Amino acid sequence: MNINDWPAAKRALSIDILRGFALVGMVLVHFMIYFGNPAAMNTWLYFSLNHIMGDLGASGFLLIMGISQVLSGRKHADLEHRLIFKQTLIRGGFIFTIGLLMLAMAWGPEKIWQWDILTLMGFATVLLFFCRFLPSWIILFAAFCIAFCTPFLRGQLAVASIWNNNFMPVPVISSYFPGILFDPAVLLKTGWSIKDIIQGFLFTGDFPVFPWIFFPLIGVVLGRRITEQKMQGDLPLLLFISIIFVFLGLGLGYAGSLRPGASVISGYITPLCFYPDSFSMIFLQLGMSSAIIFICYYLYDIRGTNRPEIGFFAGIFTSISHSSLTFYFLHGLLIGWPLALIYVFSSKYYLYNLMEAIPAFACGLTAVVLLALGLGKWDKMGGKYKLEWFLAALIRRWT
Repeated sequence: MNINDWPAAKRALSIDILRGFALVGMVLVHFMIYFGNPAAMNTWLYFSLNHIMGDLGASGFLLIMGISQVLSGRKHADLEHRLIFKQTLIRGGFIFTIGLLMLAMAWGPEKIWQWDILTLMGFATVLLFFCRFLPSWIILFAAFCIAFCTPFLRGQLAVASIWNNNFMPVPVISSYFPGILFDPAVLLKTGWSIKDIIQGFLFTGDFPVFPWIFFPLIGVVLGRRITEQKMQGDLPLLLFISIIFVFLGLGLGYAGSLRPGASVISGYITPLCFYPDSFSMIFLQLGMSSAIIFICYYLYDIRGTNRPEIGFFAGIFTSISHSSLTFYFLHGLLIGWPLALIYVFSSKYYLYNLMEAIPAFACGLTAVVLLALGLGKWDKMGGKYKLEWFLAALIRRWT
């Protein structure tokens, strides 16, 4: 269906709520990871945030991005494609640049090519523009080709050396399911050569194009079902498919745990791993994240349409969602700058080794509260000079 033929549809409240919730989750996760010490890693709190909320939150956030791109495109269906593409280039370039800037300001210039989720989203913003000219089945085919080709390409390019092919079982869960979930045992190395930069962007960064672009592409297809007002009828089948993907991911992960030497980088029957995203993890993330989206869509956009008000926390998540870029950018500085300040006075850099799990969680929760209150106050004063304000100003100026 052409974008000009889409029927008018109201804003999907569930998408705003889930975007805000995912942002809050990422803040809590990142404070736990970067502030937590080795003792924290051996707690259920650390595991729950890092490997449940974190692993699923990132994929869910990117699915929501794809959905949102379609919902946003619906509002501008009357504009010429050239003008929309120009706006998309500005938006994508701005998000990409902010991602690099955040990495440089939070962690130092040497980490600029670590490729955070914002740089992926900037690239995806431009790429998804071209999806408006493609039928959904081609987008789905391309997405699953990316998922299936990623392990093969990583194997052919021999990128295992980036992690020294050294992975360790994740504490806590390994006591119950040995060998099912792994983390890198060494920090990711970033380089400044053209080869290293391109390789990091495509395959070995924190959020490389392969396989992470898979999720925004799937989100585009789901967004179309919403704009075409077919999601309600699709929900039972889609939820069933999500459950199948969950069992597929878990099944591949468990089978991989029984195969000594199975590679999370280039294997297909492989244990679960987030860095890099293993083949089994991709399908587990897709199943779990999409199921949560479907359930929330039913609760807020189908069953909840007759409710005059949303709940307290849903209201907070929605408010955060409207300042998502500023929220995410500032949270990076709230993590990186205190660590740098401590280094200035102590000559010790406490990255991954500052405090135990509960204090790290408390710091993350405090940051969420401060950011939510601060951005809420900022919005009441007009929101001038937020990143969203700068982006809107650029689009007005150049288009």
